[in-house]
Amino acid sequence: MKKYVVFDLDGTLVESLPGIAEGLNRALKAVGCAPYPQEAVRGMIGRGAKNLCAAALGYADASLAPAEELEALHAAFSREYPQCWQEQGTIPYAGIPEMLVRLTEGGAKVAILSNKPHAVTEVMVRTLFPSIPFEPLLGYTGDFPRKPAPDALLHIAREWGIEPSELTLVGDSLYDARTAMNAGAACALVTWGYADAQELRAWPQALAVDSVAALARYLLSERSSYEVTPTVAGEPSPTSGRISATAPGGRTEPRG
Repeated sequence: MKKYVVFDLDGTLVESLPGIAEGLNRALKAVGCAPYPQEAVRGMIGRGAKNLCAAALGYADASLAPAEELEALHAAFSREYPQCWQEQGTIPYAGIPEMLVRLTEGGAKVAILSNKPHAVTEVMVRTLFPSIPFEPLLGYTGDFPRKPAPDALLHIAREWGIEPSELTLVGDSLYDARTAMNAGAACALVTWGYADAQELRAWPQALAVDSVAALARYLLSERSSYEVTPTVAGEPSPTSGRISATAPGGRTEPRG
């Protein structure tokens, strides 16, 4: 079993797209901009609130957006999102709470590392996972640079008194993959989140998993290394370079 596991939040443990899209669209309306369809917001998630707002304004990075426009939208989003994330159905993915219970009851240490603003991250985690002892629980505060910088992950390793190579980062994006690589940690990438699944599967330094059941098998396995099943041409189960998503009894787990 993996003894030290750090989890991303959005798209990894929780389905948060509806709430983020609603908060962003309320903020856009407040500053006189047109809203986005929910699916269009999916690709904007993962680099923190300011970069989310910059993307909504049509800029690839917060550093490129006009400061006054960006600050106005960011302020509106910071006001609206905490008020609407829960009412919009932000929930854990099916099977995630049970997996976390098994991990922690087995003695694993677990932490949260998110680019989401810390105040919202903390309330969301404590609300959705009240019995899980995440420690530390880190959203973005400015104390550490955002992922993919490794600083916050290295801080967690120091807090736990371990080498970075002893922990596993579980996320849903290449920002998470690069964070783990930059820190010298192991990484598992879930394909049910907000990044392109094919890009995640192509990343050579992480294991891509297609279901919560597959992630649980990886994290709870007693083996020091996990054998990955190769793809067989025409095989119905999606196992290309990753753990099989087939559950006991031959049933295929739904993604997420």
